[in-house]
Amino acid sequence: MSWRFCWRKAAFVASCSATSFVLLTASTIKVDSATQENDKRIIKIINNQSTMPIWFGWHATLAEEQQQQQQQQGPMYQQGEQQQTKKSPNITSFSFTSVDDLISQVFSTGDGNTPSIKIPNRKDFEETVEKLYPGLAAQLNTMRESYARFWDFLTMDEFRQMVEMAEKETMDTKCHPEVALDATVRYGSGTLCDEEVFFIEARKKKQKEAFARFIGVPVHDIELEDIPVIGIAASGGGFRAMLGISGYMKAMQDTGVLDLVMYAASVSGSCWSLAQYYSPLTNARFDSLLDHIKSHTHTHLANANNLIAILKASPHNSKLLMQGIIERYHQRDGDLSLVDVWGLLLGGTLLTKKILVNKNNIPNGQKEVESGIVAEEDRVKVKPMLVDPNMTKLSKQTQYFQDGSLPMPIYCVVRVDEEDDGHDTDLYEWYEFTPFEMGTEEIDAWVPVWAFGRKFDQGKNIERLPEQTLGIMMGVFGSAFAASLAHFYKEIRSFMPPRALEKADEIIVQFKDSMSGFYPISPADFPNPFYRLAIDHHDKETNILVNSPKLALADAGLDNNIPFYPLLRQGRDTDIIFAIDMSADIQTSTHFDRAEGYVQRRGIDGWPKGAGWPKEKGHDKKTLGTCTVFESKTSHEEKHEDHYHQDTKKRPVSVIYFPLISNPNYDSTFDPQTAQFCSTWNFVYSSAQSTKLIGLAEMNWNDNVEQVRHVLRQVWHWKRAVRLRKENNENVLRIA
Repeated sequence: MSWRFCWRKAAFVASCSATSFVLLTASTIKVDSATQENDKRIIKIINNQSTMPIWFGWHATLAEEQQQQQQQQGPMYQQGEQQQTKKSPNITSFSFTSVDDLISQVFSTGDGNTPSIKIPNRKDFEETVEKLYPGLAAQLNTMRESYARFWDFLTMDEFRQMVEMAEKETMDTKCHPEVALDATVRYGSGTLCDEEVFFIEARKKKQKEAFARFIGVPVHDIELEDIPVIGIAASGGGFRAMLGISGYMKAMQDTGVLDLVMYAASVSGSCWSLAQYYSPLTNARFDSLLDHIKSHTHTHLANANNLIAILKASPHNSKLLMQGIIERYHQRDGDLSLVDVWGLLLGGTLLTKKILVNKNNIPNGQKEVESGIVAEEDRVKVKPMLVDPNMTKLSKQTQYFQDGSLPMPIYCVVRVDEEDDGHDTDLYEWYEFTPFEMGTEEIDAWVPVWAFGRKFDQGKNIERLPEQTLGIMMGVFGSAFAASLAHFYKEIRSFMPPRALEKADEIIVQFKDSMSGFYPISPADFPNPFYRLAIDHHDKETNILVNSPKLALADAGLDNNIPFYPLLRQGRDTDIIFAIDMSADIQTSTHFDRAEGYVQRRGIDGWPKGAGWPKEKGHDKKTLGTCTVFESKTSHEEKHEDHYHQDTKKRPVSVIYFPLISNPNYDSTFDPQTAQFCSTWNFVYSSAQSTKLIGLAEMNWNDNVEQVRHVLRQVWHWKRAVRLRKENNENVLRIA
């Protein structure tokens, strides 16, 4: 869903979150009814009398009519104007028939793949939305005005130069070494890639002394194969999750536990934290990460001054800001999704370093924002400088961990079948991105992460393009606003007074079936690397996947907000999972229920059945503390011990669950489940709010270190006993 602002030949698509979308469905949006050019800048004249209702699947048709009228009057620029030709399947670079062709279409198309659903009563829906989020109208209006200002500051000539520069650099092997390489699909091996295997070996060697020190045994008692494989499963939750997981992992580092972790799997907002941690922004230092995040979350993602300052801070900034979005325009054959714009906002907000400036250096008569200068929360003047996207690509993150120094990050998304009717409980397929590969265990197919975004056919790429920018990927990882309306309602219902909640529940329950399968916008689509791949098994979902030229990906929180699945992948052999739950609906969520369904489908016997929050029975509802251990009932069963080292599916798994909930040892008055600034939909945190949330996460970890130590020691003893018994049996057989 989108709305448009006419400018020259094109219309601008303003991004909206799930919350913004709901209002769009129940309100009227002003659209530009005239545009004019003045001093090479686009001045928008908004006719306040021109309003029109926006409903499901509608676009601002007035803007479309104006665009058609402009096209009938002839192109604004005649030079080089021509029809875009279809590219040869063997083309190895992208080019536009003219820069004006791009300019005339960029941001002009919205997501038209809205599923057909039952439409709720409009009046009831409007009333419900107003009750659920009364401040949404002001937020939406602010975003609209911000985008208008952004394009007022960006001239057509400047935009043309950005496009030309991006096109020129696309095939530059100095900027993008990967464009000199071809990629093929790794299919059906049932194994991890070689790079990950080498990492595991290196990581275990570095863990030996740290593990002995943590559990309090001599180093010579530790064998590498006895060290438990530990994975972090960090939930989503917007900026709340980004801040929360940073606090938890900082505490893990301070207590010596992070050195024992093999994997860090993430969803949504946690992905944003890891993406910044494994980057030149922080150089994998948590003190730097916390300072960086605190200084980048006090302005809204759609703040116009912030975006303008980035553009004006340097010509290099302008190019870097638009690079990913221009590349995506080509990939989508002259189209952009709102997730792409979301990635632009995330990149522009989070992927910058701030340089202190002297106020005396501002040219006379020039506004600070026009000099690329913004004021920090403490009024200190800084220039935001974008980090080179080539240095923040996912594949570049290997430099921080491939020698075994740190855990390997795993970024999770789900594939959405846009043709599904919304009632299939197995609606989503999980995909993972690591700095080595991307792919899915569903069909055991993988491609190098630097090749994702290229067109593939029958297992081979048919074009060479640069790796996706981190900003674009962050937009996909955390496209929380693509959540269904049902997810939106669950998120904000805890902020409502009891009477309003009771009434809203009555209304919402009537819409539940239609809402749960409806997406406010289409997921981000990319060229499908598994298109026409020859596979061994066929079912409905697999056939849809390999026969589709596009791969639609979205925030994995749509399915399960805690990423257990990649840690249970065959070959990773995870023994212990730190489940860090920063969800909004912690006590009522189905994260563990869905995980149990997954392990049953995969035949994984070692999962701790019954894990999660106790089910409510009448008025006696038990609650969990800041840390709870769920151990597999197979952990001490003799029949499973012989299978321990051979079959991941028989391996018992211990889950140590850390919900981000209030802690009286920290601040009895602070509850992130009810504090309004902790909402997933809030993208502005003051330094004090960031510090409070991070501090709670650290305290919740520190209070439970001894419990963690006990579990790690227990699992080590058990693995050691299994190994020694196996060796003794082999010796007996050898003697016999």
